[in-house]
Amino acid sequence: MRDHVVLAVVIGFCTAGSACAPEPTVGVLTPGSGFAEAYGHAVNNGILLALNEARSGGGLPEDFRLIEADTASRPDLAATELRRLATDLDVELVVGGVTTDEALALLPVIEDERVVCLSPSASASALTGKSPYFFRLFATDEVEGSTAARYLHDTRSARTVLVITDDSTFSRGLEAEFRQHYELRLGGVIVATIHDHLDWWKRKATDMIHAHDPAAVYIVGHAAHILTTLELLQEIGYRGVKCTTSAVYLADLLDRENPALEGVVFPLTALRSCEQETAEIRECPFVDRYKEAYGSEPDFYAAHGYDAMRVAIKALVEARSVDVNELRRYMRIGLREFDGVTGTIAFDERGDVRRYPTMHTIWSGRVVKCAWLADQKRRTLKELIAGVAPARASTQWRRIRLEV
Repeated sequence: MRDHVVLAVVIGFCTAGSACAPEPTVGVLTPGSGFAEAYGHAVNNGILLALNEARSGGGLPEDFRLIEADTASRPDLAATELRRLATDLDVELVVGGVTTDEALALLPVIEDERVVCLSPSASASALTGKSPYFFRLFATDEVEGSTAARYLHDTRSARTVLVITDDSTFSRGLEAEFRQHYELRLGGVIVATIHDHLDWWKRKATDMIHAHDPAAVYIVGHAAHILTTLELLQEIGYRGVKCTTSAVYLADLLDRENPALEGVVFPLTALRSCEQETAEIRECPFVDRYKEAYGSEPDFYAAHGYDAMRVAIKALVEARSVDVNELRRYMRIGLREFDGVTGTIAFDERGDVRRYPTMHTIWSGRVVKCAWLADQKRRTLKELIAGVAPARASTQWRRIRLEV
């Protein structure tokens, strides 16, 4: 009887004073330094924009806390910081796993500490279904790789491809998915795969292009590798299709206004917040708010950080409690179809969001859909045939913005 009385007092105390209830907290694990710093900076900007909008609109739960930690682009440090957040600070919901390597390193800690983790940008297919506590917003390597493969083979009739890749877990996973679809399913030929960690990779790539004249070059990697390879292709005068990954849509890269980026194609999911006013111009409320806050254009990773934080806040507000099981249940069942700027967000039973990217390109300094550009070219051709002088697009490199 005495035990029952003590229990009743404790329960009553927790209910009345909420002393035993966890505070609504979001931990943020992003690379503030190291090779992925630019991606972490973009994601962080999106996170803080969503947080400030929620705060100004009264959308934050009472006693909300935000706890940030720098992973320094190191998977081991990301895992250590996650364990610290969970054990020392009682964090039960984390936005983290910006890179594939970091997300993979977080998985064992997520399972041990039972923390809900929402990754804004990790893409590896190996992450799918590995933990009931792991969710992500980015398209998987399987989806992105197959989209690029089909575009090159079917739309551009590129039957031979040279693959140039950096040495990262992200690139190895995406290259394998591309190869699976392009060679085994579509019957294309990959003439060679060249890794940039070899000292002579530029000479080897040049020799392979001259020897095989591949119809396309597929560049797999992060921003620095993509730009270096595109500069090489420009230098040697390669005239085939230049295809790369969605990792190219990074402000730190695009803001350099390098002409070597012109004409490169890549898979990308559209931003749902953009409303088309004319055939050439789109007004995007998210883009305008971001520019007002930071004085620059957002990139793809800022948009995913923005959506990740909005989902995290929504979960804390609408879940039945901030207990980890209730948060996990809300992510899986309660969220339903959330209208994010990166598209509709609804997690499947494996923690993935269904993403259906389309091919985009950089044209006259703008990121546009390949299908849209093809329509413009057809229209121009019709005008020429009809004897109408088509309007000429300015060749001056303009600041790249979201035109998707």
